[in-house]
Amino acid sequence: MKTTDSPQNLLHRIRKQLGYAKYVLLDGGHQEVRYKLRLKRLNSWAGNLLDKLASEGVLNPIDTPVESEIEVHMLCGHSHITMGIWSLWSLLRWTDGKMTPVIHSDGSITPEDVLRFRQFFPNIQFIWHEDAQKWVDQRLAGNEFEFLRSFFGTHFFGSRLVASHMSERAKVVVALDSDVLFFDRPTEMLEQCLVAHESLALTSFRDEFDWVSVLAPVKEFEARCGTRIECGFNCGMVVIPKFGDEQFQFLERMLRAYTPEWRAHYFAEQTLMALMAGEFGWNELPPSYQMGLATNSSDAIAIHYVSNQAVRPRFFSEGVAQLVGRRP
Repeated sequence: MKTTDSPQNLLHRIRKQLGYAKYVLLDGGHQEVRYKLRLKRLNSWAGNLLDKLASEGVLNPIDTPVESEIEVHMLCGHSHITMGIWSLWSLLRWTDGKMTPVIHSDGSITPEDVLRFRQFFPNIQFIWHEDAQKWVDQRLAGNEFEFLRSFFGTHFFGSRLVASHMSERAKVVVALDSDVLFFDRPTEMLEQCLVAHESLALTSFRDEFDWVSVLAPVKEFEARCGTRIECGFNCGMVVIPKFGDEQFQFLERMLRAYTPEWRAHYFAEQTLMALMAGEFGWNELPPSYQMGLATNSSDAIAIHYVSNQAVRPRFFSEGVAQLVGRRP
């Protein structure tokens, strides 16, 4: 049966439309609209390019083991599927079939997305939150890990931080964002993957952005947490020895020391990992592993195209284009 909106609902809709029009026309929102449209077009181009190169035999499926001692873990959602495929392809082509790719769904991955990933990585694994919840509840049972279990269940990056370390066979975890591309064999990173299980140190890019100060001044952070923090540490790609009791207990102590605002902050995982780097050590990758800034060079081994309007479109217009020699 057809219904008619109430005057209140109609007025509410008009107000929303007027508010959005004001934002676009008067408050600078037109720049964001143009950015989103450009990003959508570039993402569509990159998705179509995947199909074209696959049909031409240029991008053949990469054979990866169902299980291995080194796992590449990526948190991904439906809107980032194309980026995730390009990112994984750019890395896994150099790994000689020795790494298992694993996708953590943010809740929006569809059955069609699973098939899309498997078109390029037939043996790729997926972690669904309900399965990870069982593993985490069993591995981190009791009051000893109360805050860490809560962080896993409530924070956007909780699965990547905690559930990535539940595999029985894996000795090393590579945490990879979907906005990182590799342009050449990442020798230094691959070497660390082979020896990472021998120490507790992490390996990552250097980042000039001070993530810690987003939450609080560095001195306040270190005073509350009782340990040093590596402010230049970046989570876009991290080689991590699989967590054991020592690392899990450390994370629990840090979360208990955090204020409620810090625990809920979007960058809480970034600062937790930076605290781990300060506590257990950090192998900083050379400058050829770069952040998505104006300092990027043509001989970069890898680039993290961080999420801002000046950088993210370059993942497609520069990064993907450089990988395959085709431009949008």
